[in-house]
Amino acid sequence: MNANMRVPDTWRKNFEKPPKLLGTLFWLHGTESPDELRKTFDLAVGSGIGELTLESRPHWDYLGPKWWSDLKLVLGWCREAGVSAYLFDEKWYPSGVAGNTIQKLDPAFRRSSMRLQYVRYRGPLNRVSLMPPWTNRSRSVVMSVYAYPKTDGVIAYDQGIDLTERLQRPDSPHMHGIVHGIRWDVPPGEWIVCFTVEDRADNYIDPLHPGAVQAFIDRVYESSKTEIGAYFGHPVQGFFFDEPAYFNHEQEIPWGYDLRNRFIEARGYDPIPYMPALWLREESRGSEFFVFDYYDFLNKTYAETYCRPIHEWCRHHGLKYIGHWYEHEASPTHGERYMFHERTTEGPGDFFEVSRYADEGGIDVVCNQIIPGHRNRDYWGLPKLGSSAAHVYGFKDDLAMSETFGAYGWHLGLKMMKWLTDWQAVRGINHFILHAFNPKWPDLDCPPYFYDGGRNPQWPYFAAYVHYVNRLSYFFREGTHVASILLVYPGALGLAGASTPIEDVQQVLQENQYDYDLVPQQELLQNSSIAEGKLGLRNERYAAVVVPGVEILTEELLDKLNELAEQGIPVVFFNRMPTQVVNRRREVLPRTALSASPGLHLASDASALPEVLRQCGVPAQLPFAGTGGEHLRILHRIREGHSLWMVSNEDVDDAVDGWICFPGEPGVDIVQAWEPLTGERWMLPSPGGSSRREFRLRLPPYRSLMLIPSAMDDQGDQDASHLPVPAAYTENERLIGVKDVDGSQIRFDWQGGARSGLSSWLQLDPSFSGTVAYEWEMDVSSADLGAAKRMILDLGQVEEIAEVTVNGASAGCSFVPPYRFDVTLWLFPGMNRFKVCVTNVVSNRMSKAAELEDAGPDWKERREMFSVPKEGGLLGPVRLEIHDTLGSECVGHHP
Repeated sequence: MNANMRVPDTWRKNFEKPPKLLGTLFWLHGTESPDELRKTFDLAVGSGIGELTLESRPHWDYLGPKWWSDLKLVLGWCREAGVSAYLFDEKWYPSGVAGNTIQKLDPAFRRSSMRLQYVRYRGPLNRVSLMPPWTNRSRSVVMSVYAYPKTDGVIAYDQGIDLTERLQRPDSPHMHGIVHGIRWDVPPGEWIVCFTVEDRADNYIDPLHPGAVQAFIDRVYESSKTEIGAYFGHPVQGFFFDEPAYFNHEQEIPWGYDLRNRFIEARGYDPIPYMPALWLREESRGSEFFVFDYYDFLNKTYAETYCRPIHEWCRHHGLKYIGHWYEHEASPTHGERYMFHERTTEGPGDFFEVSRYADEGGIDVVCNQIIPGHRNRDYWGLPKLGSSAAHVYGFKDDLAMSETFGAYGWHLGLKMMKWLTDWQAVRGINHFILHAFNPKWPDLDCPPYFYDGGRNPQWPYFAAYVHYVNRLSYFFREGTHVASILLVYPGALGLAGASTPIEDVQQVLQENQYDYDLVPQQELLQNSSIAEGKLGLRNERYAAVVVPGVEILTEELLDKLNELAEQGIPVVFFNRMPTQVVNRRREVLPRTALSASPGLHLASDASALPEVLRQCGVPAQLPFAGTGGEHLRILHRIREGHSLWMVSNEDVDDAVDGWICFPGEPGVDIVQAWEPLTGERWMLPSPGGSSRREFRLRLPPYRSLMLIPSAMDDQGDQDASHLPVPAAYTENERLIGVKDVDGSQIRFDWQGGARSGLSSWLQLDPSFSGTVAYEWEMDVSSADLGAAKRMILDLGQVEEIAEVTVNGASAGCSFVPPYRFDVTLWLFPGMNRFKVCVTNVVSNRMSKAAELEDAGPDWKERREMFSVPKEGGLLGPVRLEIHDTLGSECVGHHP
């Protein structure tokens, strides 16, 4: 890696005072007064927010005079304050319906889908009367009727008999006399008669109908240009879309405007005879070519018909088009590993097909789908969808956006917000839009709102969180992302045949410190090339390709993988080798032999993948030896010619503790650690004298660091070499004494009464939210102070913000563990006074808040859902540690 080893001077400046890059949703209901809007605006901007996404949520006069006047008011303030703005492109969500008006303009604009009904026969049978499915002809119609023979349990689609025209015969009444039946003589053998029915529903538009899409553009985008076009560019940067998709029900397959003819033109054959294969997979072996063709065509058509025109409209007007689709894990009712990003119900069918027509990668993190300490498939895969789209499509500055925290509820405090931010940032998310600032109070619509009408006790600390996210957002955009692996995204291949969940592969890579990008087949085929022994795509260079366990490959992809392997790029199949190949000749072939190139490999299970990669000469990007490595996540970027890493410990209990090295970066003599939460900087210890330059990395739970490898002769970096390791990161190797604090001597005032001890707030009053001051005194001897280079106060468990004062002087504040504070400067011989102010989450108060009663028709259920009481208080144990080191000295080489 040819990176400059001198840290740019601008980094220190922007580390101290980062630009205001954090965004937030700003709700507009149309019921707020100008003073109420202004107060909420000032709160958001005053906390360090630099961008507002203006959302109707839901505005009573959306796209009416009041909507435009409210927008102009807030946009004027944005312009004066230098704050950027995005416009929500829908009344609520999903985008595309303009407040449920578009699908009412024309019956043809309503959502279209296909369903299958079938009946089985064993012939010969004469004069069978087939009753078609009952339909509501204004909303549904039988599209086709085919009778197919079955041989050895497999439907012979090429021998199907088209019975569709018999639906129109008036001389074939059904025996019930209700609808016309189909008179048919069943030939010998097994037969299945399949009816495909097109249904229309007004819950969403037909996104494949150009007229419906244009009506949406006219209704929302063109009217916005007419009314507030003067604000385009400054402050309006673009439009924000929210969860457009197909919105079909289970067992419905998306259909749409002129789809049959469009498919014939694109793929060269009629899809109608093969449609049952989309439902009857086990009986349709040999027809996987059609399943792939249909979904590949469908999802490309959706992207071209819905996404592309809106994106081009924005580009034409100098605006960005950002937002997100349904992309996450569904509830268990949908079945195991049902991931919306690859489904055609609420999902977009193929996350990458639609993402090519956006200006940033995009995801959302909502409804407690990710919880610290728990793992689901979203945990491994969700942020990488957004960041991979940014990388493989070459979006400006590698921007990947997240609408984050929606409907998490009031139990979401700054501790959890910080963990969730790190979880996203270390996987490449660098544009955060918080959910939400809300001028309306009270409101039970998908909290949190951060300020909560002044009732949130954590609000005074909110600006510290904003400052933290602004730091991460600045440093981990622009420049170039560095990853060693391209992981093939199955797309329609995963629908055509069996496949291993791609999230399972991502888990293995992340737990072994391999970074990667997901890549759709089309990008790998059309835009990748080999140069200097690496696989290049846009601005990135990769060392290997990993293919998840797909049953089916396209012939083009098979040829490409063979080509890469023959040219020295390792190709690793995870879990299984493909067994079938589909091609443009409408065939499904047994897998033609993958070339005998030594560059093709199989990792038979999760444990084998890292070893196979190492044998291929692809080591972990940040090799780690020690404890907790399965919780260590990494991100590497080159910015302004200098290497920059983010490392994060995602465990909530134990530290990551061990040794790291930088195999791809020769000339690394020192590694600076920058703590973006606190602003502290120091050098990682190194034993020296080793051919492999190794550095000691200790990451407590909930903590993340920026690591900056440098050369020893970079004099501008030497200021960090004399700075102590922060108290939260110290180790106990040089601990020479401990003074335990008797919890029973710690006093605090509880709702007007004096108490002592370390008591649980949930037990004292589960409805309490606020700040409580704990105080105690401790005698510190001259001998203790004389022996110590450092005195560290360890508070143990705190729920969840601690602000420490020693002898009247502030010793710091933290809203994440470990709650350890360097108090050396403020101690003196004799009796010392300690004070710790502890603040919990607002959820406890909201669980009993009278003002939420009757705040909506379902206020009881919503209050219960969003107001889960959480633990609070100083729970300890509390102790004062005596250290004879500042923590920056090397503590030895790992075994």
